[in-house]
Amino acid sequence: MEDIQIIIIIILAIIAVFIGILIHFLPTIIAFKREASSRWIIFLVNLLLGWTFIIWLVALIWACEGRTDKKIVYTQEGEK
Repeated sequence: MEDIQIIIIIILAIIAVFIGILIHFLPTIIAFKREASSRWIIFLVNLLLGWTFIIWLVALIWACEGRTDKKIVYTQEGEK
């Protein structure tokens, strides 16, 4: 029974680490999904200083509010 408990603890630890990494890189993920113009800078800030909550929060806000490289194309109704 102890072997199964150890295996379960190891699996839960791996899942917890994976979730922690996802949460840590959430600003980077958002920046790349939004195609933010400063996504690589956000990645570096997140990688090097994201372990502090304040910098992580700044990177998250920056990723959500920053300019994007997406182009908005306006067309008249009925045009293709």
